[in-house]
Formats: sequence, C-alpha cells, structure tokens
Amino acid sequence: DVLLHIDAANKVKRLWLTNCTNIRGIGLRPLSGSTLIEKIDLSLVGKHCNPSNIMPEPPISCDIVLPILDSIISNETLCR
Repeated sequence: DVLLHIDAANKVKRLWLTNCTNIRGIGLRPLSGSTLIEKIDLSLVGKHCNPSNIMPEPPISCDIVLPILDSIISNETLCR
C-alpha cells in the first residue's frame, strides 16, 4: 500500500484520485486522522462530465470512505 509506505497521514497535503473509478476506498485508511491533508479529490469524472455515464457503477464504498474523511475533518489540529 503506497499511502502507508510513504506515511501519507503525516506527509501528503493533496491527493487527487480523479477518474479512479475502480477503487473501494480501503486504500485510503492510512490517511485516517491526518493532521496535514488539505485536499482529497475523489471525483469519479472530470469537470463538465456527466457521472451518469459511468458503467458499471463504481465500487467505492461510503461505509469505508466516510469514516476516513470524518477522522480528518474532525481532527482538532486542523481546526486551529
């Protein structure tokens, strides 16, 4: 896992995964609790593209991704 190997929670400020339609989200777990991340782009399509054209439906899981994002957003260090 690349994010784990590079200590992403403490080193990555921006992560763009635009158009990555074949991810579930489990690989984002190394970002949990990050105090450094400023931007994560999980857009399934590029700007001005219609997401209804994605076939088959992307496997990204809200049950996996939302707790990771919540751990970043609720981090008190970022709120200062």
